Amino acid sequence: MFRPARLAATAMALLTGASVALSAQNRPNATKVARPERPVWPDEGPRTWAPRPTVASITANDLRTRLYQFADDSMQGRRIGEKGNFKGTEYIAGEFKRFGLKPAGDSGTYFQTLPFGPTQFDSSGSSLMIGATALSAKRDWIPTAPSAQNGFGGKAELNGVPAVFAGTWGDTAVMLDPEAFKGKVAVFLAAPGAGASGGVRGPASFVSCADVPNKFGVNAILAADKVAAATPARPAAPAAAAGARDPRARRAGAVAVLVIGLEEMTPATVNAAFEGRNGMRPTTALNADAPAGATISRKTAEQLFGKPIDQVTVGTVGQPITASWNQTWRPAAYAARNVIAVLPGSDPTLKEEYVLVGAHNDHVGINTTVVDHDSLRATNFVTRRQGSNDPTCIPTAEQQVKINALIAKARASRPARKDSIMNGADDDGSGSMVLLELAERFAKEKPARSVIFVSHQGEEGGLLGSRWFVDNPTIPIEKVVAAHNMDMVGKGRVDQVKFGGPNSVQMLGARRLSRDFGDIIDSVNANSPEPMAIDKSWDIPANPLNRFCRSDQVNYVRKNIPVVYMSLGYGPDYHMQSDEPQYIDYDHAARLGRFVHDVMTAVANRKEKPEIGGADPTYPSCNR
Repeated sequence: MFRPARLAATAMALLTGASVALSAQNRPNATKVARPERPVWPDEGPRTWAPRPTVASITANDLRTRLYQFADDSMQGRRIGEKGNFKGTEYIAGEFKRFGLKPAGDSGTYFQTLPFGPTQFDSSGSSLMIGATALSAKRDWIPTAPSAQNGFGGKAELNGVPAVFAGTWGDTAVMLDPEAFKGKVAVFLAAPGAGASGGVRGPASFVSCADVPNKFGVNAILAADKVAAATPARPAAPAAAAGARDPRARRAGAVAVLVIGLEEMTPATVNAAFEGRNGMRPTTALNADAPAGATISRKTAEQLFGKPIDQVTVGTVGQPITASWNQTWRPAAYAARNVIAVLPGSDPTLKEEYVLVGAHNDHVGINTTVVDHDSLRATNFVTRRQGSNDPTCIPTAEQQVKINALIAKARASRPARKDSIMNGADDDGSGSMVLLELAERFAKEKPARSVIFVSHQGEEGGLLGSRWFVDNPTIPIEKVVAAHNMDMVGKGRVDQVKFGGPNSVQMLGARRLSRDFGDIIDSVNANSPEPMAIDKSWDIPANPLNRFCRSDQVNYVRKNIPVVYMSLGYGPDYHMQSDEPQYIDYDHAARLGRFVHDVMTAVANRKEKPEIGGADPTYPSCNR
């Protein structure tokens, strides 16, 4: 058990021990004499914060102490399965232990480990040969990862199987005769502009910001969606260029497919062929009974058929192929973990029931794009007020003048600061640290019902941790009487969020299963010494921005648990390199934390649990 006085040193040692190189990328060049910095942005706080002991009450300074470390550059964006995220979950578990909360994870620990990791090809065990000649992976060929779109399987075991030319991928006008292709390797030429074996599309051209509809606030979103729905859709791209699967080889009985098109792939795509894609452990292999695929170069194809490929006709038999590759899943290098703790209830009967509160601990890691921090903010303040919810666009002349003025103001105060780390201070470092503040406060109290604290893993990867928890609960899931999810509770300024302000909160879902639960929340707020201004404009059947379906509350709805989603809203830093601790409104976040505490206390001590009236059929099910 840590003593509060030791928290600062412990937190610093645990959370800031990663590479100096990563931390340094957000600092001015150390060889230059740094000019004193003046705040550039209206929401800007100090660049650093010295940790200090936390207290039982929910305070802004406690949140600063926690979040400046949890969303530090050394955490490398806390992506699931990576070291920074692992360190973050260690910190949360350490705090639960310090508060004296009961472990509620796997095997008496605070951790519930998800079966998460990469599905990938083993480069050392993958091979492709033409006759007796071995080909070089990445230079001559790469295996094709199975997808629902391309229809390929992930395993090839071939020994001297003849190759037969099949024409152009996606050219359904050409029939493939089973007599020629059954038991053979079908070799296709990638369609022009399609990329390799499935079509790699380039990014869409940027549009003028003048042509981007305003989507600031729910009413603006709904109006823009209505216009978009009435606009005729663009014609679909040809099947081959769009990467649709070509089922002809499989129908003709081919045992594998090679697509000529390695030169059309970007070097990054080729180099990533053996890196794999992270996800939950598959229950069954994707396209398990389908022929495996690979992409080869034109030079390899010429070697295969003995002449330039444009001289080869459909049905031409090439040299035999010997090959072996297998796409398999393995656990991530750093375990992906929910962190779960329980405060047992004080009532002999009600303690068997639970009031749940959660937030997600992960973010999206390090971006491949390096940007100038202040230039990014300047652009987003003018053209992308809701961060990545808004599209990238080319500023108008008037907007560019405003952006240039903001950048000039920043340059007058400090040099350019290159940045690529997605710190996730608001999303959802803010909710995670409010979760710890709630845990520290409840640990000093004795609510009648038990309180369960769940730090969800993998929200950014598809609500993975919350789904795993409700499907594999560590406590009786049917005993959870109400759940509270906090995601992005660090913004909410009136100049950044529609209907924002110092006591605002956006609330979704409280009455979807239980009107009683919504009434409890409103009653608590009406009697609070610091009431919240509850914005319910997002909580409508139209589900603007797919808002309700994008965070962990969805999985509690699946289990018929009354749940409320609380947020302070999207801002210009949403899913940007600029989502950093210095731009968080800590007073606002602390106020929200105290409100969540009061709502949870009311639910925990109430004799009757919130009555479930059934799912409201007018609201989206989120396909979960």
